[in-house]
Amino acid sequence: MKRTMPKMLSAFRLVRLPRAIIFFLLAFPLIMVGPGLGFAEVVKKQIPKIPLVPEPLLKWPERGSDYAVLVDKSRQKVFVYHRASLFKPAMVFRCSTGENDGPKSRRNDRRTPEGIYFFTRAVDRKYLTPIYGVRALPINYPNPLDKIEGRDGYGIWFHGTNKELKPKDTNGCIALENQDIEKLASIIKLKDTPVIIDSKIKMVPPETLRSEAAQLENLLEEWRKAWERKQIDKYMSFYNSRFRSSGKNWYQWKKYKESLAQKYGRIKVRISNLRLLRNSHMVLARFRQTYVAPSFQSQGEKTLFLKQNSKEWRIVAESFEGGSIRRMRVVARPLSYKEEIGALIKSWETAWESKNLKKYLSFYDARFRSRGMSLRAWKNYKAKLNKKYSSIQVEIKDLKIRRASRHLAEVQFKQLFKADQYRDFGFKRMLLVKRGKHWKIKREEWKPLKKASRL
Repeated sequence: MKRTMPKMLSAFRLVRLPRAIIFFLLAFPLIMVGPGLGFAEVVKKQIPKIPLVPEPLLKWPERGSDYAVLVDKSRQKVFVYHRASLFKPAMVFRCSTGENDGPKSRRNDRRTPEGIYFFTRAVDRKYLTPIYGVRALPINYPNPLDKIEGRDGYGIWFHGTNKELKPKDTNGCIALENQDIEKLASIIKLKDTPVIIDSKIKMVPPETLRSEAAQLENLLEEWRKAWERKQIDKYMSFYNSRFRSSGKNWYQWKKYKESLAQKYGRIKVRISNLRLLRNSHMVLARFRQTYVAPSFQSQGEKTLFLKQNSKEWRIVAESFEGGSIRRMRVVARPLSYKEEIGALIKSWETAWESKNLKKYLSFYDARFRSRGMSLRAWKNYKAKLNKKYSSIQVEIKDLKIRRASRHLAEVQFKQLFKADQYRDFGFKRMLLVKRGKHWKIKREEWKPLKKASRL
């Protein structure tokens, strides 16, 4: 009995020891900070806060303005950040925005735009009426994305005021105290310092900012490589279906890029001095672009506007301001028969789409026959179709060209035809004959691959 007691006591101590440790750990925060706080509150209080940075400032360019201007409409504040420190704004100003909430969409709606803009000019006091205070700094509203999305109006300024500054008290401009608009004017660069306006400026951990910037940089690099390698289908996959630029929609932009890919041989595209900005609705990418082709070179500033389609960012609009364009003289080499016929098919397709009947018929041989029709009957047939449809779209896929003899060549491809609410998809085969220096279409056959439909 005496021998077993020490063993039992030792076992008892080992069992009791973890409870004592747990009791001490639970009691320790109360001992240190005093009664009245729960354990979760104590732990929360003792965990250091992660410093946050503004989400809109994804990437700063190597060269350019050192400042960015952020407008938080919910707080009626203007925050000015310097590239050297994103953890704390360099300046904070009270402001007044439009009387009505929401982004500006039309003239006289008394709303302030929400988007990414740039200061376009500075207007001195002597050119202003007193209501605008001592200075005004207009921005480029509406920008290309605003125009695509149907937003109109004009004359959105940052400006001073000659009256008491009240929240949400303007027609859509951003009003500041006179001394603050002067401070702001002293640090901005026209057409370079960005302005991000949003209903609320979101703050995020720095790692989140770096991750989003890296994702967008990778997307732009893939876009650049597809363009440079003339992979037009892949290149166009980076564009939103609602894309517009220079008056061209997505479909017309693709045609334009295909024609340039055929026109120029090897091309080089370089991107430098990249800036990435975002608000809650979109991303803006602005960079220096250098485009080099065998007989052509251009440099300038490219701006892309991207919107998120589900989880993927896609280009909705783009603009280019050329800094320098240089045409280089080259000795033209003779085109191969495939290049000659490929260019003919592209021009034929363009003439068909534009309903330029005279140009379209110029690609046909005088002895042309198709579906029992002569060239004259074919002309009448196409003239009726041009009158019937207001718009025509043609898309060619899987083009194959084979030379049958010195003066004959066979062409075949898949053809998608759209005209107003009608569409069909089929296989087209052509026989071309060479007359002197030019190829002409002598025969043309088409058979459907899918049943014709109305959209």
